[in-house]
Amino acid sequence: MFKKFLKFGITGGLGTVTNLVLFFIFADKMNMPPTPVSMACFIIAGTQNYLINHLWTFKAQSRGTSPSFTLWGKFMASSLCGLAINIAVLNLLLYFLTWPYATIPQALGILAGMGVNFLFSNFFVFRKR
Repeated sequence: MFKKFLKFGITGGLGTVTNLVLFFIFADKMNMPPTPVSMACFIIAGTQNYLINHLWTFKAQSRGTSPSFTLWGKFMASSLCGLAINIAVLNLLLYFLTWPYATIPQALGILAGMGVNFLFSNFFVFRKR
């Protein structure tokens, strides 16, 4: 389980980089509202994470199946809890504290949702059949 969590963390790290780079460009540099930008970044990075998790992290559990829209939908739906935590942390930190960049609370929100996302992915999306 630890090895799988480590792979999940690496995959999530790549998704986090994608998310934060896009978030920085659109929210911090282009001054777009942080919540909708966070949601769009979630879809893009989530799709990237789904593919990497399917092909690497949960490869043994996904054996014999190709990435599919159905599994992607399941992955994204299960990630909504993590997104809710992310957006709650993002907005609370932006409301109560002053930040030089909104990307910092976005990163903290992503980190807060990671554990929930792993549990849903491991026991719901990529569970052994």
